[in-house]
Amino acid sequence: MFKILAMTLMVVDHVGLFFFPDLVIFRIIGRLSFPFFAFGIAYGYSKSKNVMKYGQRILLLALISQPIFFLLLNNDNLNICFTLLFGLIAIYVYDKEKKNWLKFSFLALLFLLSYFLKVEYGIYGVLMILFFHIFRNNLWMLVIQSALTFVFVLMNMGHIIQIFAIPAFFFIHYFENFNFKINKIIQYIFYPAHLLIIYLILLFMR
Repeated sequence: MFKILAMTLMVVDHVGLFFFPDLVIFRIIGRLSFPFFAFGIAYGYSKSKNVMKYGQRILLLALISQPIFFLLLNNDNLNICFTLLFGLIAIYVYDKEKKNWLKFSFLALLFLLSYFLKVEYGIYGVLMILFFHIFRNNLWMLVIQSALTFVFVLMNMGHIIQIFAIPAFFFIHYFENFNFKINKIIQYIFYPAHLLIIYLILLFMR
């Protein structure tokens, strides 16, 4: 359910961004999508039998999506799949590195890379994924994730609309057990495919 919600909300967000930029309601609804994707990475990590292959699939998806992402947005940011990959690496480091000084050094380096490489949502996005892993099945998740979003908004007032992501945390906490699988091929091709469709429609309209 969360994957389907994430994909649907992302489409709503992108339809608003590219076709109805004056209708803010599309972007407000779309703010709910990233928390579902972020939770999906933490959930996927907990269920994955081979984290390396899981990460390789996300990296391949990120690389395939980047040219289309660049054509659509015409900026030097890295697409959301890179954010998800960084989040997965953060979880892996947090779990596997036993020496705290190494663990937090690696995490700090990862956060800096997410900032300087301009992945979507930056440090905020990577932290959200990590916090879903650390505080999953815990009421503290609601507090920590909401506080993280408030801090992000306070530090980036141009992104104040991100405050509307907070209801997603409550939905995830109370309805996590209603998650179910969808076809892996659909799951992985959906992101670049929907970007390509939007790009082709925009080309046709021009």
